[in-house]
Amino acid sequence: MENARGYNEEERLDALHSLEILHSARLQEYDAVVETVAEIFDCPIALISLVAKEDQWFKARCGLDADGTSRDVSFCQHTILFDDLLIVPDALEDERFKENPLVTGEPHIRFYAGCPLSIDGRNRLGTLCVIGRKPQVPSDSQLRQLRRLGKIVEGLFKAHRAEIETREALLEAEVARRKAVSEGELIEEIANLSGVGGWEVDIAANILTWTDKTREIHEVDPDFVPNINEALSFYPPDSRDKINKAVHDGIENNVGWDIELPLVTAKQRHIWVRAVGRPITEDGSVTRIVGAFQNITERKLSEQAIQHSEAVQRTTLEALSEGILLLSRSGNIQSANPAALEILGFAGMDVTGKCVSYLSLDFKCSSPDSKDCTDPLALAARDPDAVTDFVVSLKLPQNPHKTWLRLNAEPIDPQHEYGLDDIVVSLADITESKQQAETLKVVFDNFTGGFAHYDENYRLASCNAEFQRLLGYPQDMIDQKLHLLEFLKFNAERGDLGPGVPEELAQERFELVVKRKALNYERQTLSGHFLEVRSTPLPTGGGIYNFFDVTARKHMEGQLAENERLARHRLEELEVILANMRQGVSVFDNRGHLTLWNRQYIEIFGKPEGEVHDGVSLTDLLEAEEQRGEFSGNVHDHVMDLFTRMTAGEVVRSKFTHPDGKIISSVQAPLPDGGWIGTHEDITLNERAAQKIAHAAHHDPLTGLANRSQFNLKLEEALEKAATLDKRGNLMLLDLDKFKPINDTYGHDAGDELLKLVSKRLQDCVRSTDLVARLGGDEFAIILSGTGPTDFHTSEIAGRIVEKLHSPFKVQGQSVSVGISIGIASIDGQTQDAGAVFKSADIALYEVKKNGRNGFKFFEELASRRTVNG
Repeated sequence: MENARGYNEEERLDALHSLEILHSARLQEYDAVVETVAEIFDCPIALISLVAKEDQWFKARCGLDADGTSRDVSFCQHTILFDDLLIVPDALEDERFKENPLVTGEPHIRFYAGCPLSIDGRNRLGTLCVIGRKPQVPSDSQLRQLRRLGKIVEGLFKAHRAEIETREALLEAEVARRKAVSEGELIEEIANLSGVGGWEVDIAANILTWTDKTREIHEVDPDFVPNINEALSFYPPDSRDKINKAVHDGIENNVGWDIELPLVTAKQRHIWVRAVGRPITEDGSVTRIVGAFQNITERKLSEQAIQHSEAVQRTTLEALSEGILLLSRSGNIQSANPAALEILGFAGMDVTGKCVSYLSLDFKCSSPDSKDCTDPLALAARDPDAVTDFVVSLKLPQNPHKTWLRLNAEPIDPQHEYGLDDIVVSLADITESKQQAETLKVVFDNFTGGFAHYDENYRLASCNAEFQRLLGYPQDMIDQKLHLLEFLKFNAERGDLGPGVPEELAQERFELVVKRKALNYERQTLSGHFLEVRSTPLPTGGGIYNFFDVTARKHMEGQLAENERLARHRLEELEVILANMRQGVSVFDNRGHLTLWNRQYIEIFGKPEGEVHDGVSLTDLLEAEEQRGEFSGNVHDHVMDLFTRMTAGEVVRSKFTHPDGKIISSVQAPLPDGGWIGTHEDITLNERAAQKIAHAAHHDPLTGLANRSQFNLKLEEALEKAATLDKRGNLMLLDLDKFKPINDTYGHDAGDELLKLVSKRLQDCVRSTDLVARLGGDEFAIILSGTGPTDFHTSEIAGRIVEKLHSPFKVQGQSVSVGISIGIASIDGQTQDAGAVFKSADIALYEVKKNGRNGFKFFEELASRRTVNG
């Protein structure tokens, strides 16, 4: 009989031999699988077969004594030709097998069901099969269990491969470690000769002297004067004995030392140091000891990191939510992580070796001027420099909505130092951010003033039409998303910033902006309009800028000043004007007594009837407000400060919140006779709009929880508090289980409603001081503060969350159930690297999902377990 072979037989055989599993030791785990399969199908024989070139070898067998058979008579060689099960209900009725000697003779096969086994999704190495001696039609349940057990065998194969890779990685890591240690010793000797971290002991005087570098390593104050006992107290007891012995031997035997020891700094940081000492003799006696001192913590940590780096990098690539493609210059895909396959619509498929131009992907770029808009991946392969923050939309046949992606491309070897010519392309799904941006754009477009958002690099990120109209910028400047400095240069060249060299004027204004302080000022445009400008820096860099046309108000202020000068002649006319003004107006003479006001002034401040009258002093008005609880501060000091500033000719602007909730803007301008005029405006609506914009920038629009930006800021703050105030906390990463089936079954509206209900339960499970954030999709995070030195309270909260979310939800009249998987990492001051803490929690989350979901794990527990096992 002939062998049945697939189109990629050579590649398949290479993959099989590279696994190094043929004729390996038999293991109980594999035997348990075949015994379970035989029991499920009620058949006498079950096998795990590996199909080689000329024969098949049984890794595990049940009900058969042979270790293998010739390939040309095997049923399994047919199974590996396809991705799904091969079912032969009756071999005597099947043309392929009715003359097969295994059918006509021992073991008299009549029924066969085989599941192909693959660990890379491409090469099928063998089968998990079950064999009966009588015809049989398996049930759907039996076939599902066969597939599941096939996945278990594939997992055992992967574990076998991982063990081989681990041995190789450990060997490479040891070589790298020895090299790093050798290089580290050379660097340390150079540092010793340079005197970095020096110290000296005068034996006769019993005086210890440290250099500044040594104090820095110990994290003590610059003026700290150590003694020998204090210096030794920084070492743990075991290390203290070693350094004591080294000093004693140095004095007694006139020998030096060079040792590495753990040390606890004054700030309670645990570090490693290298201590080098050498005795100095005079007249045959040791009189001094000098030495060098170096912080070698980073080297110690790097030695540990080298041992795990390859495994961590591989795990990280698999766990990344960002898609990663490795392309050749011709556009062929060298590798793709699961996220990239999911994003491009090829989940579970092998696209290795395929050209991106032949994938028939429906791309459209966000900018119509972008070159090669229809094939940005091919562009990335040809010209990676052209693909930086490249925003495109992708329409997949199975998804009615567009997916928005941000693409970045980088050559692996840009300097051609290693002969590598491949390109790494990252694909970030920014659909949710894009939708949020569109929502914010609607808010901004309906904002009453001009709005502009500059990103962390101070390039224009977004703006509304009113911004362009008020500032008079050409459309091409807006379209190019220029740097803020370019807009300021345009203003200066147009004369908006006053006389001077345009470049210098623009630079001066830009330096004010980058000081990251909120600004509020007014300026006049060349056309004569007055603009009120407000800027608010964002935590992640860049800022929000609002522009309001206050020309009418400025003109009114000027008109009021002029009217005051003519008040005696036109009082009646002025009162009519005041009565019809939107702003409240108050005029005080040079003694601080009220001489003129309008009804709006009384209404804006909510003055009681009769309190405001001709000649009443500002002091009396403020004291009345103080009695009602509407004024805080010292009345006398406030009045004297205002008099001083008015006398100096200063215009005083203020903004405050009235007890009734109104936000009031007041401007006090001096008059020629020594008095002043005040205009007061209710700006509550404008302020509320600005607050809504600020809230939208830091919160998830669907659930109202903190968004990723706010989460990142709060995580940095928690890490800083843990490091500086010893305020311990925990980071929880949460992932809903079984959310996608609900979303697919009942629709996105039901999914959104479920996410809102989940958010409410999460908030109910934690304290008001804890932060609950939605990171995207069905992913959440919680920052717990002040959890104490143990994990008891954190475990209690995590358990409460799992229990709460296990209870069914009522969504659109349907009762639905989900679970929650939680990974927990400590915020304890050991590291201030937010990415490291996030990664630790993510590893713990992965362990929960891998081990059945709907539970929680601490990263530290996993780490300690690995240390014990390792």
